[in-house]
Amino acid sequence: MSDQTTATPARMRGAIPSPRHVLAAARAFAAPVSAPQQFLTVPAQISMWGNDIHGDCVTAEEAFAKACHSPEIFITDSEVIGWATGHGVLEGAYLPDVLGWMQHDGFRQNGSVYDDGVHVTVDWTNPAALHGAIAQGPVKLGVAADQLDDAWLSTGGTSGWFATGFHPDPNEDHCVSLCGYGSIGWLASQLHVSVPGGVNGSAPGYALFTWNTIGIIDQPSMVNITSEAWVRQPTTVIVGHLQPWPVLRKGANGHPVPTLQHLLNAHGAHLTPDGSFGALTEAAVRSYQHGAGLTVDGIVGPVTWSHVIITCRSGSHGEAVKGVQVEINFRNLSGNPATYLAVDGQYGPKTASAVRGFQQAVHLEVPTMSVDGICGPMTWQALVSGMLSG
Repeated sequence: MSDQTTATPARMRGAIPSPRHVLAAARAFAAPVSAPQQFLTVPAQISMWGNDIHGDCVTAEEAFAKACHSPEIFITDSEVIGWATGHGVLEGAYLPDVLGWMQHDGFRQNGSVYDDGVHVTVDWTNPAALHGAIAQGPVKLGVAADQLDDAWLSTGGTSGWFATGFHPDPNEDHCVSLCGYGSIGWLASQLHVSVPGGVNGSAPGYALFTWNTIGIIDQPSMVNITSEAWVRQPTTVIVGHLQPWPVLRKGANGHPVPTLQHLLNAHGAHLTPDGSFGALTEAAVRSYQHGAGLTVDGIVGPVTWSHVIITCRSGSHGEAVKGVQVEINFRNLSGNPATYLAVDGQYGPKTASAVRGFQQAVHLEVPTMSVDGICGPMTWQALVSGMLSG
């Protein structure tokens, strides 16, 4: 993280509570089958992003979310302040307004545009759902900050503070991020701090970003000060570029693990495509890597992905086609089962049409994407990287 001064910096707020009807109408986050037991993202560089002199916390949190990207994207303070100024939210904003604008008018830096994916609400009182959302990307919270301010001051404005014993406070006025979860003791070890006396290190907690720091808040305290929670799917969309291949390893759950399992089956494995990257899937990855002459580490990164995919087109059939169909269904937000593709391994007219529609949507952001209904390397990368998901 960035060096922090010994003088306690100023800190501002600026979240405006979202209207209840907006929250009620928002689509809810669908949790994956399961999430890792513990998770934490700590960017190498963070900042106030203007929140020491302006009430731009809702926009500053967007910059923190970009910093959590792999590889890290550090947005400059001037870009964040300029973006907030241009959208009229330098001194306060509704969270869904900023999330909506960021989908099509994100931060601009070094010739690239960094947008958000589609945003959905998260039930912050449900640990399983919240863990699944945090593992996909930082969760954006609207909170009441009076008690949080006191916790932050306990370290003089440096990372590693603890927030415990908060009472309920519905007076939302600030925006923060949850970037990790686990036991308080585990989170403290990751942040290289000690658990204070009187704090139960085995109790569940969350890593929380605010005001250029990351601290630890216990689960009841987080619930007591939170009024709304959102996650972006995906967190970052780099306009004009395909999203990078995801890196999967043992312990991964949910998208795109089922697709990987179908592809491994296409190469001779006998996996149940359950979305859980367990010992059997790791063994199948290692076996495939050995046979393909790749580094045998059981980790599926860009090189393994680029080898394991199989180009599919009209008339193709088998496990790889099932992977295509699973990916297309992952993007179907209608809630109507009649509109989903049958995962039957037959690349017929409906599958080809659905792939063509996906390619057309990606083509709007990545002009080099061909719109031909053929699932080749570029389409596979767009699919498994989560482009247009949510």
